[in-house]
Amino acid sequence: MRLISNSAMLKKILFVATFILISTGLIFHSIHQKKSVTPPNDTQNITDAENAKKETPVAVAAPNEKTFFISGWLPYWQKKSGADSLSKNLALFSEINPFAYGVNIDGTLHDTTNIQAAPWLELEKEAQEKNVAVIPTILWADAPAMHAIFSDSQKLEKHVGAISTMLAQNNFPGVDIDYEGKDVADRDLFTAFLEALRKKLDPGKTISCTVEARTQDYPPADWTGTRAMSFANDYTALNRLCNSVRIMAYDQVFQMGGGKKIFDDANEIPNAPNADIHWVEKAMRYAMQYIKPDKLVMGVPTYGWEFSIAKTDLGYHYEKVKSVTYPQALEERKQGKATLERTDGGEPFFIYTAPDGKHLVTFSDTQSIKQKIDLAKNLNLKGISLFKIDGQTDPKLFSEIK
Repeated sequence: MRLISNSAMLKKILFVATFILISTGLIFHSIHQKKSVTPPNDTQNITDAENAKKETPVAVAAPNEKTFFISGWLPYWQKKSGADSLSKNLALFSEINPFAYGVNIDGTLHDTTNIQAAPWLELEKEAQEKNVAVIPTILWADAPAMHAIFSDSQKLEKHVGAISTMLAQNNFPGVDIDYEGKDVADRDLFTAFLEALRKKLDPGKTISCTVEARTQDYPPADWTGTRAMSFANDYTALNRLCNSVRIMAYDQVFQMGGGKKIFDDANEIPNAPNADIHWVEKAMRYAMQYIKPDKLVMGVPTYGWEFSIAKTDLGYHYEKVKSVTYPQALEERKQGKATLERTDGGEPFFIYTAPDGKHLVTFSDTQSIKQKIDLAKNLNLKGISLFKIDGQTDPKLFSEIK
């Protein structure tokens, strides 16, 4: 009887101990769960409903450094210095995009850079050895010619066929469509072109679509034609038809002037941003409403703009002088003995006195470019594309963004 009694007592003790362990584990698990889902900056008096209202419309995941995409456009007008600069830094890039082709009036392509000659052949071979994709860019900026091709079924078929043949002959894995300055009235025609191209190409070929940035659905009432070119792209269709969508998040100042080279601005201080970080974020967040983040690529400038400026009763009058590279901007600042400053949007700028009056120069440096790369990572975008790699960028750029 004592043995039986001891056995019963032992079972009872084991049962109680097990219950305590399980309960303790559940309590610990519950506490752990609460800690993992409660935002660290929240206070106890903020309700779940209030937290929900504070959430941004787009969920931002942690950046993935290993898969962050970096590409660079190589201009045919600076192909030697661009290829030399890129060759030294190929390991940094996922993809390179030579401005290789233009479009003839009949829809056929013309080779703007002699893609089968130096320095492209050597660069392409080196890129292949380092597993860097070479995707040619077709650059076209003739709105009337685009309308003529897109609105004529035979010319459209010829154009699409020319692109398909070009990819097959050169064994390129895809194409970058950079058709800029389209008439807003041709929005649906451009979509129809992309649909025809998608249907024509082999399934393994990729289509990258490079388009102007915007921050809203519709243009101002008085913006028509090519002045509203950024609205000539159907973002929903781009998401459906393009493997990646590159938003040219620069030339912001021309949006202020509706695409014009001469305009007035009511700002109290001179303001000619090329890619203000606040505007860039607004443009990319807008695009994220329609295009999957893992398809979105932020176009990042390596250059800037120079304007003549004059004070008016309503603000400032601007006239475009020229685009400027990083070394050109520094030389002009030196010659003009100007003070280099930085805008609250992250861009370096200065004002100097030229023979015709005051000039404002806003440009890009490593710091402003790195700021945009960090933004792209924080938004969990596919990556960034640098415009342009021409041997004229900030010398510190490649060492800082590796």
